[in-house]
Amino acid sequence: MPPSASSSSVTTGNEGCPCIDAVQILSSFEKRSCQTPSGEIGILLAPELASCVPLYYGSNFCLQHDLLFSPVCQELDDTKTFCLRNWCYVDLEICKTNSSERVYRSDYFGSSSALIFDDSGGVDLYYSYSTCNSTGAADWEKYKKEQLSADKVLGGVSLRSLATNVMPFGFKRGPTGDILDSTAPEYKNDSVPYEGVYIDYIEKLIGISNGDILMVNYTHRSNAASLLNPTSTGTATVQDVADGLVDLAVGPYWITGERLKMTAFTVPLIYDKTILVIPKPGSKISLRDQTAKVLQPFKPALWALVVIIILLSALLSVWFSDQEKLVRVHRKSLRNPRTNQRRKRVYAKLALDSILQKGMFFFGASVEQEEGASLSNKLLMFGFGFFILIAVSAYVANLAAFLTRPVVSYVGTMQGVVDAGLAICAHPALKTELELKWPNARFVFSNSGKEFYGVLDEYDAGHCAVMAVGREDTTTDGDLLEMFCERNLVFTDSLVLENPIGFPINPELVSGFSYWILEGEKYHDISVQNSKTQYSPHISCNVEFEDQDEDLGDYAQISPVNMILPIITFLACAMAAIIVHIFRKKKVRKASTSALRSVPRAVKYSLASYRMEAFVKNESYTMPISRQSSSIAPMCEHIPLSHEEWVEDEIYDADEDQPDTKNS
Repeated sequence: MPPSASSSSVTTGNEGCPCIDAVQILSSFEKRSCQTPSGEIGILLAPELASCVPLYYGSNFCLQHDLLFSPVCQELDDTKTFCLRNWCYVDLEICKTNSSERVYRSDYFGSSSALIFDDSGGVDLYYSYSTCNSTGAADWEKYKKEQLSADKVLGGVSLRSLATNVMPFGFKRGPTGDILDSTAPEYKNDSVPYEGVYIDYIEKLIGISNGDILMVNYTHRSNAASLLNPTSTGTATVQDVADGLVDLAVGPYWITGERLKMTAFTVPLIYDKTILVIPKPGSKISLRDQTAKVLQPFKPALWALVVIIILLSALLSVWFSDQEKLVRVHRKSLRNPRTNQRRKRVYAKLALDSILQKGMFFFGASVEQEEGASLSNKLLMFGFGFFILIAVSAYVANLAAFLTRPVVSYVGTMQGVVDAGLAICAHPALKTELELKWPNARFVFSNSGKEFYGVLDEYDAGHCAVMAVGREDTTTDGDLLEMFCERNLVFTDSLVLENPIGFPINPELVSGFSYWILEGEKYHDISVQNSKTQYSPHISCNVEFEDQDEDLGDYAQISPVNMILPIITFLACAMAAIIVHIFRKKKVRKASTSALRSVPRAVKYSLASYRMEAFVKNESYTMPISRQSSSIAPMCEHIPLSHEEWVEDEIYDADEDQPDTKNS
């Protein structure tokens, strides 16, 4: 008998989210019709006959419907507290719009029951505990989670599956124990069992499912799928799953956008890294490469800075020095005796001589201090010497590592390959993903359908310089790795692409099977990686590029930033030297002019005549005192007699009306 609202404690739900009458909806599921123990027409909640409830189950009123009608609640215990909670079916749209009550979709009807009943009715029913002022939702969700293993999320299914034919993930053995080729007739004999990493993994999942996965029967891929997808056996396998020929495919299948359009995939088992594979670099012994090592301790910018500092030191040194004394050694004059113009060739020779001298100072790691040098020159050489000390010490300390370092030249990163415009052989199943991530790369895709063996064929044919290879498929394939050894190919650590790997599966099974994958990894330490440990191949070479792991700190070049202190010291000393030299020149010039003006006019004329005569003859300007009267001699001692000072200083006062000796 249907319940009534005669009791004052019975309600019809809160305002805005009232209980509904679901009798008509439940009666529409004709294939699930049953008879309750009291003889009423009812509906099956589950395939078992004991789950038959009346058609007014959950309708109209907030009641303990499970306690009243559900067989599950006939024997109460601590795990079934939800049986004592009030609830009812509600209209989803009304509750969402007019209230804030918590609403749930029923697992017994509509799309949620598609795995259990052929006739799901296409109608979803929704229930609410909160509209009945009850907290039963949490109790019911807790009970469902606790009963998952016992209730079998997949319902105790036997699955039909394809298996990969990539060694060692999935393979068959012949009568003699040899590994069968996938093209052999015996390979299509389903009575021959599969072995391999993923076969072992599935067996472990079956073992922990407590009968939820009864067994997995393996078969081979259809010819039609191979014809539709000739470039990739993996995509052809996904095609068979999409066509419903099998329930799932067991193996390392990339989850790509193209394949997700075909069918569903389980949660990712692992993430496969597609890595750049290059020819193993060799050492170079050419004269050019070996001699270039001498310059490698310093960066080019620092070498340029060294040259600039040497040039600056040399030019300032010429300026600070006694130039007349320098040129007299070579019997030359700074000025042309006929035109009184500075001789550029003489100045250039002085500059070159100073540059070579400062270069020898740098290479000899020392500074020769000239006796009697000016304060300006000493300041300059102090800064230059400090720079030499730090620069040479750093160079020598770094040189030994570079001289003994093997010279190798290779492109070891994906970005470097793209910048160099090199062709890259890759798997066609990743075409969309690769071209999206590397739009400027030159990819060559193998259309042979031979997986990575086909990629290697393209490399052998000279269609590419490097390859993009997935580690999951190749690092456990001993035959393929031996072929890498024969071709001197190595894996770099440059990541090209990262893709999740999962099982293509019937969409109706994806949730339950993914549950056992996560359950196995979380609570039972069951994973593909653990299953791979017993299938490690033995190969004749190391396919990992070891040189890329060298400590680059041993070969770090010294840059101008590392030399900031000696550079600042040199510039400070050079600036101080320039200031001191300019101040000294002004002081000497002022003193010379004052001394010359204090000499009697007759002495000036005599000195001017003598110095002009010496200038014309290009002789020394030292004036013997014996040629002058004894009364003039004391004054001559204070007169500057250098040629440079004579040219620059005025011989006569501006207010005296006398001819200019310079222009006479």
